[in-house]
Amino acid sequence: MTAAGETRIDRLTFVYDADGTVVGELRYWFGTLLGAPHCTLCDVTHSRWRRKPSFRACADRVGLPIEYLHRDDLDDGLRSLAGPLPVVIGHSGRDQVRLLGPEDLRDLHGDVVSFEAILRSAIAKAEHASG
Repeated sequence: MTAAGETRIDRLTFVYDADGTVVGELRYWFGTLLGAPHCTLCDVTHSRWRRKPSFRACADRVGLPIEYLHRDDLDDGLRSLAGPLPVVIGHSGRDQVRLLGPEDLRDLHGDVVSFEAILRSAIAKAEHASG
């Protein structure tokens, strides 16, 4: 808690709308080549081959630990909070709040600068909502 009694987000969980297995990763990669639906959070964080340098810089600027999960990594508790994927979840101690969902990420088209702006806004809103 902050001095004003507000919740302080102390870490983030990014949940991709893709499976983290080797087969899942290959299926996703080939699917994107063939025009299949894709994960809009993946578009923000990754280029075709690796994590975007611009996203790594964004994560450094945000300054919170980030856990990266795939839909097949979720336990029941996180799955019920996550809802439709992809999602960014904020943690404050043991409390969790859904910060961003597919509706927030849909129109970003992988733009890291816009992502950082909406993420910072969502964090600030969550931190001030309890105060």
